[in-house]
Amino acid sequence: MKKIILFFIAIFAVSFSQDKRISIDDLVNIKWKMKRYITDGINLRVESSRRKDYQIFKPNNKREEMLFGKIYENLHWEYLPFGEFIMMYSEKKDIYIPARITEFKKNEELRLTILDINTGKIITIIYEAD
Repeated sequence: MKKIILFFIAIFAVSFSQDKRISIDDLVNIKWKMKRYITDGINLRVESSRRKDYQIFKPNNKREEMLFGKIYENLHWEYLPFGEFIMMYSEKKDIYIPARITEFKKNEELRLTILDINTGKIITIIYEAD
């Protein structure tokens, strides 16, 4: 019985040690263009006014974002590896948006899940690397 328990503990430890972690270097200096988003289980295309929207996570926690054709610079961000969250801050750091990385394919796709406080719905935004 002890051998079986030790075997399962060893397998369990190895499985967690091989768990793939996201590195900050995988996110930085890549232009993440908005591809589509998911809300209420419905996969929606990006509206025509938002087709050029993007995020660029820069070194030293700087961030650039285009929303509805307007570029916002001097924004801030922070990567929280313990829950794979990205905290996105406004220029004055008075507004922040926690976003959970739900899926990540290096240099291909980034999925961020946020809570929209206006509608009370969870939204997954899908970005592709440009």
